[in-house]
Amino acid sequence: MLRAILVDDEKHALNLLSKVISERNDMQVVGAYSEISQLLSSVTELKPDVIFLDIEMPEMNGLQLGEQLRRLGLEFEIVFVTAYRQYALDAFDVEAIDYLLKPINPEMLQRTIERIEKRRAASVKTVVEAPPAVSIHCFGGFSIQKPDHAEPIRFPTAKAEELFAYLLMNRNSNISKWTLCDSLWPEQAGSKNSENNLHTTVYRMKKVLRDNGIEVKLYSQRGVYRMECDIHCDYISFAENLEELVKASDGQLELLLEKTQLYKGVLFSGMDYHWCEAERERMSRYYSVLAKKLAAYYIQNGQHIRAIDILLSLLSHEPYDSEAYEKLLRTFIEVNDKASFMTHYEKMERVFLEELGIEPSHGLKALYQSVK
Repeated sequence: MLRAILVDDEKHALNLLSKVISERNDMQVVGAYSEISQLLSSVTELKPDVIFLDIEMPEMNGLQLGEQLRRLGLEFEIVFVTAYRQYALDAFDVEAIDYLLKPINPEMLQRTIERIEKRRAASVKTVVEAPPAVSIHCFGGFSIQKPDHAEPIRFPTAKAEELFAYLLMNRNSNISKWTLCDSLWPEQAGSKNSENNLHTTVYRMKKVLRDNGIEVKLYSQRGVYRMECDIHCDYISFAENLEELVKASDGQLELLLEKTQLYKGVLFSGMDYHWCEAERERMSRYYSVLAKKLAAYYIQNGQHIRAIDILLSLLSHEPYDSEAYEKLLRTFIEVNDKASFMTHYEKMERVFLEELGIEPSHGLKALYQSVK
C-alpha cells in the first residue's frame, strides 16, 4: 500500500483530495498539511511513497517546495495538483512523476498510481541486466555493432550483408531458396547460377556471424531457410505491438517515447534493397502516426515545447507531412512564438511548391496572414 502525504493551503481542497484517495484500497493518507513548516518537520519520519503538492500556495509555491523536498534525499514520488495547465512543464523540471488538474478525476488518479507502481517495481529489481553483447541497427542505415568494437561488423560481400538483412526482416518464417534467389538476384531468376550464388552467400554470411560470436539460429532443410534472432534490434523492437499502440486510447507516454526514439530514419536507408520497399513504407507510416500521437499528448497536457521537439524530429524524417507541419505551426501560435511560425511556414510553403507543386491549405494561409 502506498503511503501518501497531501499538501494544500486550502482546507476544503485538502479534505476533498484526502476523501478521493481514502476511497482507494491501495493508498493510505499518512499526513495532510496546510502548513509547510509542519510538513517539513514530519516528512522524514512519515517516510511517504508519494507526496501530492498543491502548486498555488502563498508561503512557498509547490514547485519551490518540491525542490526543497528533493534536497532531503528521501525516496518518494511527487505529484503536483493544480488548477492551471501552464504549470505542467515546470512540474516535470522538479522530477515529478505526474500532475493532476483540480478537481481531481479518479480516472486520472488511477493513471498516476499506475505510473508510481511501475516505477517502484523497476526500482526494486536487484539484478541489473547487462547491456546486449551485440546490437543490430536497421533505421537510418544497416549495421551490426559489438560494444567492444568501434567499427561495425563487416561482411565480405554486399550480398552476404543483404541476405542477413532479408532473413532478419523475415525472421521466424520459412523461406524457400527460390524466394531468396528471386529477391536477391532478380536478374538471374530461375537459373542455376542464382542457386549457386545463394549457397556461397549463405556460407559467407554464416562464417562472419560465427567468427564474431553473433548467435542467431539458421535452419535449412529441403530448400527452405529459417532464421531466429534474439539479438537486440531497433527494427524488431519498434515493430512489436504497433497496431495495439496506435489503437490505444490512453496516453501510453513511456511506450510512445520508446518507439519514436528508436526510429532514426528510413528502414535500411542507403541500401538498394527493393524487396523491403513495402516494409519501409509501413515503418515510416507507423512512426509518423506514433510521433503525432505523442505530440498530441504533450499538447493536451500543456507541454508545448516537448510537442514542438517531437514534430520537428518527425519533419526531419518526413518533410512532406502536411499534417505534422500544421500541428507544428499551430503549436508555435499556442506558445506565441511568431518568429518560428513565420520561418517554418515559409519553409513549408517553399518545399511544397518546389517539390510537390502544391500550396498550403486555406486554413494555414489565413493563419499566416493573421500572424503576418
